Amino acid sequence: MSTENHVNIAIAQLDIIAGRPDLNVSKILAAIDQAKNFGDDIIVFSEMAIPGYLLGDEWDNMAFVKDCFDYNDDIKNASQGIIVVWGNVDIDISKRNEDGRVRKYNAAFIAQNGEYLHNSPVYKTLMPKYREFEDERHFYSARKTAQDESRTVDSIFNPFEMSVGSSIHKVGIILCEDMWCDDYTINPMEYLLQKNADIIINISASPWTWRKNNKRHSVVAARIKEHPGYFIYANNVGTQNNGKNIFLFDGNSTVYNPNGSIKKVAGDYNEEIMQVTLFDNDKYSESVVLPTDEIDRAELHTGLIYGIKKFFNRFSSQKVVIGLSGGIDSALSASLLTEALGAENVYAINMPTRFNSSTTRDAALILAKNLGIHYTTIPIQNACEQTIGDLESAVFIRLDDSAFQTKVVLSDLNRENIQARDRGSRVLAGVASALGAVFINNGNKTETAFGYATLYGDINGALAPIADLYKLEVYELARYINRNRVIIPETIFTIPASAELSSNQNIDEGKGDPIFYPYHDKLVRAFVEFRLDPEDILKMFIYGSLPTTLRCEKKIIDEYFKGDIVLFINDLEEKWKLYKSAIFKRIQAPPIITVSKRAFGFDLHEAQNGIFFTRNYLKLKSELISANKK
Repeated sequence: MSTENHVNIAIAQLDIIAGRPDLNVSKILAAIDQAKNFGDDIIVFSEMAIPGYLLGDEWDNMAFVKDCFDYNDDIKNASQGIIVVWGNVDIDISKRNEDGRVRKYNAAFIAQNGEYLHNSPVYKTLMPKYREFEDERHFYSARKTAQDESRTVDSIFNPFEMSVGSSIHKVGIILCEDMWCDDYTINPMEYLLQKNADIIINISASPWTWRKNNKRHSVVAARIKEHPGYFIYANNVGTQNNGKNIFLFDGNSTVYNPNGSIKKVAGDYNEEIMQVTLFDNDKYSESVVLPTDEIDRAELHTGLIYGIKKFFNRFSSQKVVIGLSGGIDSALSASLLTEALGAENVYAINMPTRFNSSTTRDAALILAKNLGIHYTTIPIQNACEQTIGDLESAVFIRLDDSAFQTKVVLSDLNRENIQARDRGSRVLAGVASALGAVFINNGNKTETAFGYATLYGDINGALAPIADLYKLEVYELARYINRNRVIIPETIFTIPASAELSSNQNIDEGKGDPIFYPYHDKLVRAFVEFRLDPEDILKMFIYGSLPTTLRCEKKIIDEYFKGDIVLFINDLEEKWKLYKSAIFKRIQAPPIITVSKRAFGFDLHEAQNGIFFTRNYLKLKSELISANKK
């Protein structure tokens, strides 16, 4: 135990496997034993440490939920000589949720010496219901419980007393979102601090997104400014998913000093038990690393490698098949897969037609050599010509008295799509099946947004590792891959981005994709992450605030549109129509490793409502075009 009045605390940052309470509890019990051996007074685990957090409608499986709940006894019985705080589901079979099912709570349990403490369990109060979070869908909140009991909300927040040496410390428990209360009407943390809690423990299951940890540091400092106290943030590592989106849990469990500085922080994506002593008069604090572009790229790279590794752990084979075109998207995907899975597990296929230049074919081969991966070429020209011939020789005959005939006539776009589908559904799928492997999707976020991809062609596969990266982010991360040595050939950076599906996309003639990525990347982010409508975009263009809002240099917008309002409107409408009409493709796309503030999939809840422009947009457009004609 602690000497004098010091509090020795262990934060168990574990790799929580969603849906496997047996494996998670085994780790929890081992961590408790370790903490006892080190003489810790208290050990803290993350939110939903027993069942996992992102489980979808598995929360409606009461046999599973009850099994998770029953594991509480294993942990409670292991709490001899130590205080244990952990997250799990609580059940009240005498009551019903608002969906008519048995009432469930996202709860923190506290036990010591084989017994629950008097205020255990503590229920989560603020229930996030945005992005991937579905707490409100499955759990009853502490706020609703207080209302049901005709109590004030603050009355349900009470610290528990922990006796160490000759001192008694008051410890308050909150769960994840209870700390992020700026957009809510109540502040659970403040209620505990007002009741003289000198330690606040926040158990979290908090997915990683860019720069979220730095925001948390500032939020914690602000929360404890008026009522100084130690703040413990306990997060898990691993990946969890909601079916469509794979979320990264980086851990980064942190102990904050009463002045808001960082006393100690656990490693990113490391499964570890971090130990720290409180009330020891140690003034040491770790400095907050200010975010930079280089740090952003490093964190993104680490997260994607981690996500790929964890995703492939689900399969008996680590083998992956990838189409390697000689373009930037497949080059980045191949590089990430090789680093994550090992060169021995990556099988790359170049699948040229007569439209693929020697430039990209050579670049693909050089990249494969640099990576040391398996490589082959499977030309698809003959197969595509066979398919085109078969289709165009087909004649539909109306089987009625009219005997009306319809011939199949293929457009240029139809012919392009045949190439893409042949690569994905025939070659990649066939090779993957033969090798006992899976194949992946190389699409990026910008192209996914505009539907610039072929269903069952390049919209295909088991995973889309870079589908949450905008096109220019793909280039930036590829440059980061080359930071120590040239892996991705320079040619791939300098040629135009092109699908090479027709003579109109000839990269040797400087032809490429019909997307101006320096601007359209930012436009997509405005649609997806900022949730802006064409009306908003048009107003910003008129009033000159568009560059600031889109975070796009003014000269890029000026050079592309040259001040032509009609050109701007036509482009905006074309891209909005593409974005809104491509939803059916995104619904059928493979799972995405999520790294941004809003990813396609079940992170962005899209409905197939078609294309719509607000009345105010149409009015603004009409006025601007009329004024432009004068």
